[in-house]
Amino acid sequence: MNLDCTVVVCARNEEHYIQDCLESILGQTVQPSLIIVVADKCTDRTVETARRILRDFSYLVIEKTENRWKNSISENLELARGKATGGAFAIVDADMTIPRDFLERLLPQLGEYASVSALAKTDPARGLVNRLVSFWERTYRVTLLGQQPRGGVRVISRQTLGKIGGFRDVIAWDSDLDNRLRKTGAKVKLDPTLTVLHRRKMTLRSSASYQIQAGKARKELGVSLGRTLLHAIFRLRPFVVYGYLKGMKANGLQEE
Repeated sequence: MNLDCTVVVCARNEEHYIQDCLESILGQTVQPSLIIVVADKCTDRTVETARRILRDFSYLVIEKTENRWKNSISENLELARGKATGGAFAIVDADMTIPRDFLERLLPQLGEYASVSALAKTDPARGLVNRLVSFWERTYRVTLLGQQPRGGVRVISRQTLGKIGGFRDVIAWDSDLDNRLRKTGAKVKLDPTLTVLHRRKMTLRSSASYQIQAGKARKELGVSLGRTLLHAIFRLRPFVVYGYLKGMKANGLQEE
C-alpha cells in the first residue's frame, strides 16, 4: 500500500504539551508527508507554537471557532480527514510524545490491519496522580479482555476509513471506529511492543471526569450495565458506573 502518511494532532489549549508532541513527530525515522493541527477554539499559544515548530515542514493548521457536532474530537478528526493525503491517517494526541520509530513500525502493518495502535502509558514523572494512574495501568495484565486499542496513538488506512464513512459524532470515536471496522471484516490491532508516553499532568478531578466520559461512551456503544459494573469493579473505576447511569438518564430524556 501507499505508506505516505498524514499525521493529525487535535489540540485545545495545549501550549504546554504541543511542542514536545510535534517535535517527536518531526523526529520520525519515516517522515510524514503532511502534518495537520486542528486547533479547537484555542485561546492560548497553541497555534503560534505549532506554526513555529512546523514552519519548515509541510503542514496545515485548521483553526476551528465553533462546534457543529456534539463531540469536538470526532468533528476535528473528520475535518482533518477531508484535508489528508497519502495512504495512511495517523493520529497523535497533543499531550503525547511518540518514539522515533512510531511510523516506521506501524505503517507497514497496515498491509494486514486496517488500524494499528501503540500502547499508551502515563508519564509517572508528572506528579502523584500520574504515578498512581501509571501503577493502575498494570491492571490490564490481569483483566479478562486486556487493554484495547486507544484512540490518540494509531495509524489507519485512509482507503478503509473512507469506505466506512470516516468518523462519526460519538464520544468514543476510537471504539466506534474499531467496531465498525470489525463489522466489515477488517482487522484492528494493539501493538504492545511499541510504547508512547502520555504526558498530561493529571488531577483527581480530571481522572474522575475521564471515567465519567468513559461511562457515557460505554452506554452510547451499547455495552451492558452488568459488563460495565464488572469493568468498574475489576479495574477500580467507580465513576464509570456513574457516567453510564448519566448516559442512561440522558437517553431517557431524549426519548421523551
